[in-house]
Amino acid sequence: MLTKGDKILIATVILVAFVIFTGFQIYGFTGGKTYAVIEINGKEYQKISLGKDGPKMQLKVAGFIGDVVLEIDRDKVRVVASDCPDKDCLRQGWVSKPGQTLVCLPNRVVVKIQNTESTNEVDGVSF
Repeated sequence: MLTKGDKILIATVILVAFVIFTGFQIYGFTGGKTYAVIEINGKEYQKISLGKDGPKMQLKVAGFIGDVVLEIDRDKVRVVASDCPDKDCLRQGWVSKPGQTLVCLPNRVVVKIQNTESTNEVDGVSF
């Protein structure tokens, strides 16, 4: 049976975990400059600086089967229109944090959010 002290301890641990998780979601894991890297068919097409002073624009990218229209709104990116059949890339929504990606597979267009301080090193071992 749980005592009053056990309940207080459990509630405190859950609250602290929630505060730490929320802090990482709001402030991110790294500092530095954030970029949206647009790749077409595996090759870098364009690198756009994001942030509070970033651009607010729409960019038309020629994909493998048609055009992909990207909307850049200062510190976030999304796909607005695409000539792909299923339109899954439109439903991905906004991305803004390093490590997030937008993918239009039929058009072979990938948008990666990267940070100057993040590393692309493997942090585990696979066999």
